[in-house]
This record gives sequence, structure tokens and C-alpha cells, in this order.
Amino acid sequence: MKALTVSIGLFLLFSCGGPPKPTTPALTPELAAQLLNYDERAQTFIGHVKKQNPYCQFQVTLPDQVPPLTQIDVEHIVMCANRPAPLEFDANATFVYDAEAGKWTLKRFSS
Repeated sequence: MKALTVSIGLFLLFSCGGPPKPTTPALTPELAAQLLNYDERAQTFIGHVKKQNPYCQFQVTLPDQVPPLTQIDVEHIVMCANRPAPLEFDANATFVYDAEAGKWTLKRFSS
């Protein structure tokens, strides 16, 4: 009888906890590139870089996202001919998950 009462109590405790907390989706390299493509400052910068070296482009290598991250700082996001860009072409970005909007955003771009 006591075990039944405990079981019912535990069932009620866990079933009345409300909806599960939404999980943060992983930031993909494609989405990161898309966010950079829509950022005016990032596009101005890469346009300047491509005038100096047309083989340069953004290349974002993301860290492992387990457990889910809500902010990702990425350094050295410019590659030239599949090699790291020279220091004058170096850039960094910070991506943040906006839980209210339910999407990733580009919080900071710096060169």
C-alpha cells in the first residue's frame, strides 16, 4: 500500500511539471554563413578582402554543440585558398540563440 502511494505521488509530481523546456537547435555552418551574408558590416568587410584576394571567403568551423549552446564565439572565419587568412583579413563572430524569436542571430562581427 505504501509503495502504491509513493508511486502515485511520484507520478503526479512528474506529470504536473508543465511542458518540457524547448531545446536549443544546433547552429549549422550553412546558417552561420547565411547570417554573415545578411549582415551589412560582414559583407562590406568580405568585399574589401576579396578586392585584395579574390580567393578569400568566410569559412565558419563550429565547436561541438553538446550540450546545446546558446552562444558561440568563432575566431578566424576568413580563409584564402583553403588557408587561414593573413592577420589583416582576420575576422571573428559571435552567434546567439534568441529563445523568444526561436532563431539564431549574429550578435557581433569584428575584423
